[in-house]
Amino acid sequence: MEEYDDLATGPSKDGSLSLSHNTWKTLPSELSDFSMRLLHLEMSNNQLSSIPESIGNLILLQSLDVSLNQIESIDGAIGKCIRLRRLNVTKNRIETLPPEIGNCVLLEEIIASHNQIQSLPQELLRLVVLSVIDVRNNKLSTIPTELSRVPTLAQLLCDGNPQLACAPANMRGDSNLLLACLEMQQKFKDVLDPKELQHNELRVQSDELQHELLQTRRKMQQLEKDVAYLEWERPDR
Repeated sequence: MEEYDDLATGPSKDGSLSLSHNTWKTLPSELSDFSMRLLHLEMSNNQLSSIPESIGNLILLQSLDVSLNQIESIDGAIGKCIRLRRLNVTKNRIETLPPEIGNCVLLEEIIASHNQIQSLPQELLRLVVLSVIDVRNNKLSTIPTELSRVPTLAQLLCDGNPQLACAPANMRGDSNLLLACLEMQQKFKDVLDPKELQHNELRVQSDELQHELLQTRRKMQQLEKDVAYLEWERPDR
């Protein structure tokens, strides 16, 4: 079959392998044989239903394009691809990005538009060279405000998410406005979170004091009973 002919040739001299526009339903196991040569893998326009655990074998992988498939999940083993710089999962059925993606510390671009993603993992904050996040046309209801503090993040594209509450619709297509909006919200959190923590600490102390007061009252009641009993038992009564 043609797709196996493409696989048999292995990666080109620059480490690229294209298996796009075929009928692959899963990552071929033979890819592991190229783990020390494969740098760029293209498998767009196939019938993939997931990115399986075996993706973790491709330890030198720098770019992965699995757009235009039927992918519903990405295994956490993708975190082993620590040299990954570009991930394209556009036009699939993905509902969440695995938190292990935060281990891909060289990741610069996440292209994940036209999926079913509902939230972004906090672990994205560990990606210190991340420059592009494209999550347009998903089902996002929130995004981490701390993303505004990622110094290299230049594009945050999230229009087409009608349930997104952290930014008005007219800001979602402008990365600069959106990042500024997130930064403003983060500043409010910076102020409010310590106060909330202090409030919670005071509540705990209040509960502890109330418990001690209750215990003291019980002891006093018992002492009063003991005193009354001793008064009753006095010989000179």
